[in-house]
Amino acid sequence: MREVLAVILGGGRGTRLYPLTKYRSKPAVPLAGKYRLIDIPISNCLNSGISRIFVLTQYNSASLNRHINLTYHFDHFRLEGFVDIIAAEQTEQSADWFQGTADAVRKTLIHYSPYRFDYYLILSGDHIYSMDYREMIGKHIEERAEVSVATIPVSREKAPGLGILVTDRDSFIRHFVEKPKDPAIIGSLVIGDEYWRQRNLPIRKNLFLANMGIYIFNRKVLEQILNDGNEVDFGAEIFPRSIRESRKVRAHLFEGYWEDIGTIRSFYEANLGFLDHVPKFSFYNEYSPIYTHSRFLPPSKINRAFTEEAILSEGCIVENATIHRSLVGVRSIVGNGATLVSTILMGADYHETPEQKECNRTQGIPDIGIGEGSYLEGALIDKNARIGKNVKIVSGKAPDTSGEGWVLKDGIIVIEKNAVIPDGTQLIFR
Repeated sequence: MREVLAVILGGGRGTRLYPLTKYRSKPAVPLAGKYRLIDIPISNCLNSGISRIFVLTQYNSASLNRHINLTYHFDHFRLEGFVDIIAAEQTEQSADWFQGTADAVRKTLIHYSPYRFDYYLILSGDHIYSMDYREMIGKHIEERAEVSVATIPVSREKAPGLGILVTDRDSFIRHFVEKPKDPAIIGSLVIGDEYWRQRNLPIRKNLFLANMGIYIFNRKVLEQILNDGNEVDFGAEIFPRSIRESRKVRAHLFEGYWEDIGTIRSFYEANLGFLDHVPKFSFYNEYSPIYTHSRFLPPSKINRAFTEEAILSEGCIVENATIHRSLVGVRSIVGNGATLVSTILMGADYHETPEQKECNRTQGIPDIGIGEGSYLEGALIDKNARIGKNVKIVSGKAPDTSGEGWVLKDGIIVIEKNAVIPDGTQLIFR
């Protein structure tokens, strides 16, 4: 689709995902054992025939930049396209960092000007979903819209945290409220029965149309809006302004799985959801693959283990362990007699050599991975963490707190990247 240019927003500080964002941006956070969040929107673009993609980065961007550079290379003789990174930069026009999503696109417009295209596809780098954008783009063109937004039906419980909109019978947006809190206003935004009848869909009660943060703009329209104003955010400012100015703003209904990874709890639950017998989001669709960095790792080796509802990534070694409803990331080492229950183990960036392990022992430092006899339940273990022998880590409902190398947040213990948890440590919040 040469008429479309994709711009993926690399995100800000991601404070609600801390400490996973202590050393990386949100889109660079590891996902499902071997992927990163940024792989989702890039793969959706490639599977939709969109191969000219810019990723805008700013905060803690080194690992994200490295991942993209290592992963997304195109053969110029077979596919004319690219995945290019644009980092925040000082220019003659501005010496400031990106102030928001819209400001990021405004400050990078000069980089898009050499390309011939008609539509901008604006995406977030931290959502989980599978979508063929061609259907949405086709409807945008067919209906002669100037702006289109992907929408999804959500429950009343989720409505206050999202942008909620109301459409007419032709799916053009007539009213929009960003993160409504007043119960009366929320009640006025509920999807009526007529909405479902007009689309020949089963009537569903007490749902709301939410903005998914996926936008299509006619090129001239977006560039005019950005050049004429100083708005910094798409969802809270650019999108509502487009509606107020009576532009033809269309809502595209999406009814698949979509998750905004905004908190430790949502990230943890999304990863556990991949373990379901029939997951809402699947990595096993050969027609819509999720691409990531090829590491050329050996197969995982299991020396006796009991596993149930588990995913083991490449390059792992498991020694007589119990793994129940847990996800084990690349290069993970799970020691003899260890137990993982409802735990996300992100894995490691490298395998330690025998010499490195011997050096660890002389310093009293555990090896990377899970030590012998350790028990982990409801935990989230970041990369390269060293969990010693006979450690017990159990998450539970308790006020947020933290210690050396760990954080309890949203009722989940997160072991930080590169953290060292000594032998015999007890972190129990049940």
